[in-house]
Amino acid sequence: MTHQIFKWSTGAAVLAMGLIAAGSALAEAPTVDRTQPTPVVYPKASQIQGEEGTVVLDVSVNDSGNPTRAQIIGSSGYSDLDTAATETVLNWHYVPGDYGVPARVQVSYKLPDGK
Repeated sequence: MTHQIFKWSTGAAVLAMGLIAAGSALAEAPTVDRTQPTPVVYPKASQIQGEEGTVVLDVSVNDSGNPTRAQIIGSSGYSDLDTAATETVLNWHYVPGDYGVPARVQVSYKLPDGK
């Protein structure tokens, strides 16, 4: 599979993060460390085929801010985009949150207008 890498800020792909409720109290989730590079993999074949979509993942993060596991909780509808999003979030660095709380990350793939 051929991949093309974009920075999330190019508009080709974006990410979103949030807080996750743990039990009855709001626990602080890890967040993507924006001081580190956050490239997003957008497969070339998906771009050629006009595939767009959003993948929502829960990412487990260790105390050092390194991802240890990613689980898709919302598919884009395209296996190549789902795989690319998983690969993408596992290559980022995170600011750790509360123990056991995953980072909820959303990676959206959108082709530039006119493509």
